[in-house]
Amino acid sequence: MLIKGVEFKSGSKPVICVPVMGNDIDNVIANAKKAIDTKCPMIEWRIDCFKDYLNLDKVRMVLDELAELCNNTVLLATLRTAGQGGNAHIENDKLGEYYVRLAGMHAADLIDVEFFELDKPSQVIKNIHEMGGKVISSHHDFDETPDVSTLTMIYEEMLNGNADIVKLAVTPKDMTDVLNLLHVTNDFVVEYSDASIVAMSMGKLGVISRMCGEAYGSCITFGCIGEASAPGQVDANDLAKVLNIIHQNYV
Repeated sequence: MLIKGVEFKSGSKPVICVPVMGNDIDNVIANAKKAIDTKCPMIEWRIDCFKDYLNLDKVRMVLDELAELCNNTVLLATLRTAGQGGNAHIENDKLGEYYVRLAGMHAADLIDVEFFELDKPSQVIKNIHEMGGKVISSHHDFDETPDVSTLTMIYEEMLNGNADIVKLAVTPKDMTDVLNLLHVTNDFVVEYSDASIVAMSMGKLGVISRMCGEAYGSCITFGCIGEASAPGQVDANDLAKVLNIIHQNYV
């Protein structure tokens, strides 16, 4: 998949996405400019960190400004709920409607959809697609890394929901958990060669998973400029150096 000239393809060098946070519009825009000035290919606006995240008129104002800044930068809009490690508190039956409203603003290039927080995720994704939007289906587990069969099932369910990209982030208790995630992701990418997969093992144990995505099939990795939005994120500039080294010697 190609967005603004940026290719999202499992097996290629991962696209670095920089999270952008801030509790008001000035902070969000200032942090976005910092990220874009580093020439990062993609930013993620974490809407749940914005104090007025439930006020869609104000959210639209921010998205419109971000869209103007992101002429050559892919813009991902994410409302991370408390159940998935974020700050947003919104009823599940309202969450799908929120996503569709975001898509209707026609500002973000991608909408993050928390797949298992919805009663009818496939319908929500279909509605977003009908508005011309693209979707990252996501699932985050901050407690553990599920067993291999469960990891596979999670991937399959999200892929069957017809998202454009599928994202899975889990928490390891040891290196075996990290290796299990890489193994399952690699097998999944081999079986579904057209799928675009994002996988990461969070925290210090899982840092390697953020760097070696080209080898096991993860097409996006998240690096921070300043404040991290998830455990284990490393500086985006350092991350870019490591990805380049791997890419130059792996291909």
